[in-house]
Amino acid sequence: MTGLIDLGIKFIFYVLFIVGAWLYIKRFFLGYVKRNIRYDRPKDNKDVKDNKLIAHLKLMLFISFGHDKPNGLFVFMFISIMLFFVSLSIFLILFGRSTFFMLISLFISAIPYIFLKIRVTSIQRQGSYEAETLVSELINQYKINNLNMIAAIDNTIFIIKDCPHSKKALFNLSLVIKDYGNDEKLNNAIDNFVASTNTEWAKLLGMNILESISNGTDISVSLDSILSELKEIKSIIEKDRRQNNEAFNMVKFIIPGVYILSPIAANRIFGFTYRKFFDYQFGSELGIRIFIIFIIFTAISSVIMFILSKPKFDY
Repeated sequence: MTGLIDLGIKFIFYVLFIVGAWLYIKRFFLGYVKRNIRYDRPKDNKDVKDNKLIAHLKLMLFISFGHDKPNGLFVFMFISIMLFFVSLSIFLILFGRSTFFMLISLFISAIPYIFLKIRVTSIQRQGSYEAETLVSELINQYKINNLNMIAAIDNTIFIIKDCPHSKKALFNLSLVIKDYGNDEKLNNAIDNFVASTNTEWAKLLGMNILESISNGTDISVSLDSILSELKEIKSIIEKDRRQNNEAFNMVKFIIPGVYILSPIAANRIFGFTYRKFFDYQFGSELGIRIFIIFIIFTAISSVIMFILSKPKFDY
């Protein structure tokens, strides 16, 4: 009982320390955000650009949530920083100073980015399978509207009902191309459209859309070529996906099964009682380290299987 009270007091002390430190550095942090991560920069300041990291995070947030909320990036960074300090405080209370747990705290602070990356990858992967429907309908509307790409995009948005990712990407593109002002905004809008799937066919489609809008070039032949290649690779990708699913379904059940059966194996082979096994696993620093490493590698394996089990629909 005394030990629990001691841990509780230490935890409260670390939380108060973190809150006090945050209140002290908040004004400096917010100042940095306002100077470097502003969404509402003056329109006449065309030369001001985000650094690569900020631009990367903004693009991922845009793809993931479909909008540019001013506080989105700030909330993302705040959550990441707080996860680091909170997890580090808990580890300091339980185990004292340790390089290992410092690294684990860094990993925990990266969880929001990992989640965001997985979400973006999932959106891009699902959107890539809408390629044939998207390109086919865009070609039809392009020809129906006398080679007017802007009108073709607008009409395609209302017709492709079963393609939610392509529909959203085209809608965001349509908002810009009607009043893009300069070539840089148009290029950025095309880049965002391509990033919604991040595939080779999307890059080719984006370049053709850009050429059509900027120069009025007839791109019918090029669009037909893209559609033809998409139809050719469809059967190959479907076959590979079925084979991957069979292999990954086996692995998916083996990994948790190994850990569930490990107490039984320890009992039968090494003579450990179940109580002794769990005392070693969760009652010692070494056991906790091994368990954390197991969880991390299991999570990494699951993410890899998730990505590889259904590859992008691409050339």
